[in-house]
Amino acid sequence: MKLSEIKVLSVSVVFLFTAGLLSGCGNEPEDATNQNQGMAADEPVQSLETIIEPERVVDNENAEDTEPFGNIDLEEEMNSMEGILNDLSDATSDTFDATAETANESMEAVTEKTSEAADMMMGAAEEMATEAEKTVSGMQEDAAETLEATIVDPAAEVFEDSQEVVTATPDLIRRVQQALANAGYNPGPVDGISGPKTLAAIENFQQDNNLATGELTKETLRMLGVDF
Repeated sequence: MKLSEIKVLSVSVVFLFTAGLLSGCGNEPEDATNQNQGMAADEPVQSLETIIEPERVVDNENAEDTEPFGNIDLEEEMNSMEGILNDLSDATSDTFDATAETANESMEAVTEKTSEAADMMMGAAEEMATEAEKTVSGMQEDAAETLEATIVDPAAEVFEDSQEVVTATPDLIRRVQQALANAGYNPGPVDGISGPKTLAAIENFQQDNNLATGELTKETLRMLGVDF
């Protein structure tokens, strides 16, 4: 029973009791009043709280409504809640495992793709290096051939040409004698005749200029400035 209902019932009982008391006092004779007073003196008077406090009536049919949780089975609800939490935990664990597995698969796929890309790049780099090496080697060979063609061969030709002996004619001897005399050598008279003095002057000139000696070569004539 609720507290508000108890208060209302208590007030009603007090009111009825007061009304009955007043009604009895008006109708009884004086001796009855005295008798009641004597009895009241002999017997202890009940406290007002005992008189007005109504007896608490418990309604067995509605007793369950007075319980804090009514018809709710707390243990059953706790078990149900525990089951829900267990299911939630299992679902979360399954989701986490699935996510981790997916992430692992993704990482493996990425790693595999990265490895394949790296292998392709390494292969391409090796091919490029091989091609570059071939190109450089070809350029070196071409450069060597060009160098040989532009320097070595002409030099050899020039050397061979410089060692070629020129046929001495009187006109050529006369011009050689004059060139030797101009260079400070004594070839004898400038008469176009290759005598001992002329040959000695030619040999001395060749020795002084590190030229091949003994013959009138194109090299010697070039050094003397004589056309041939």
